[in-house]
Amino acid sequence: MSLNSSAGRTAAKFAAIFMLVILIPGELAAQGQPVKTASHLPVALWFIGAGVLGLVLAYGIMRNRQRTRAERQITEQATKDLYGRESRKS
Repeated sequence: MSLNSSAGRTAAKFAAIFMLVILIPGELAAQGQPVKTASHLPVALWFIGAGVLGLVLAYGIMRNRQRTRAERQITEQATKDLYGRESRKS
């Protein structure tokens, strides 16, 4: 029973793909000469910006891992003090 349903599903998939190949025209590309739409400078700037951001993040992560235990405790205490001041204001 499962062989028939599997064969039926395979046949249905084949028929659907065959119909798509027949019905869809072969040349769907735009007609005419290529059009230059704009400068590539903005795209290049996006990639350069993403690269710089990645480098800055990597530098920050590496620098943060090199902190001593005392530096981490100072940072934690400063954060707690700041949160305490903000909670007293509101």
